[in-house]
Amino acid sequence: MCGRVHLSSDYSEIEIALNLDDRAGVPNLQPGWNVAPSDDVLVVRFDRAAGRRISEKMKWGLIPAWSKEAKMMGATFNAKAEAIDRTSTFRDAWRAGRRCLVVANGFYEWRKRDKQPFAIARAKQTFTVMAGLWEEWRARDGSEVIRSCTIITTDANDLIGTVHDRMPVILAEQDWPAWLGEARSTEAALKALLKPYPAAGMELWPVGHAVGNWRNNGPELLTPTGIDDGLLV
Repeated sequence: MCGRVHLSSDYSEIEIALNLDDRAGVPNLQPGWNVAPSDDVLVVRFDRAAGRRISEKMKWGLIPAWSKEAKMMGATFNAKAEAIDRTSTFRDAWRAGRRCLVVANGFYEWRKRDKQPFAIARAKQTFTVMAGLWEEWRARDGSEVIRSCTIITTDANDLIGTVHDRMPVILAEQDWPAWLGEARSTEAALKALLKPYPAAGMELWPVGHAVGNWRNNGPELLTPTGIDDGLLV
């Protein structure tokens, strides 16, 4: 799964790395070292009408268009890759091609057996970009419009499997055009992208338990706590 992410890069760096159109609006992005579900995350999608990539902040936790309320009773911040086209909450976004990239520097995961938190990211890379779906919810009286998203998860690779049995789908740069819909692709090819990122290209390290409180937010949350005393075994 993926229940916390962090993004503290300057937007100018994000703009270059994600090849965003500089004519598009710049979101009011604040550094976040402990972004939790229901918070806003930075999303990149392809604007077909304008023919360009755009970025915007969206609520993390997808609200399907058919929902009667601006919230869901269950957790919708993650969507399982293997059921993406069958789960009622996500299938409309999938079928309509509302795919996006969720931009982060990395994420956190808690080891199930002892609740030890770990910071996880692509090794030697600034950004860890995850596959997502987005949706637009409108109040029936037209008083409110909310754009929201979910991060797609898959089986863990060998590295993350030492901590948890699931991980977010992380997309390499060459896969972004197909996922965003800039390049032609088939449903089978898109589903083939929903696989574990290679373990050799990732790193993880134990961090302090302060990250477990969503109110804590600062770069110190990423500070390694030291050797994990062999507990990864």
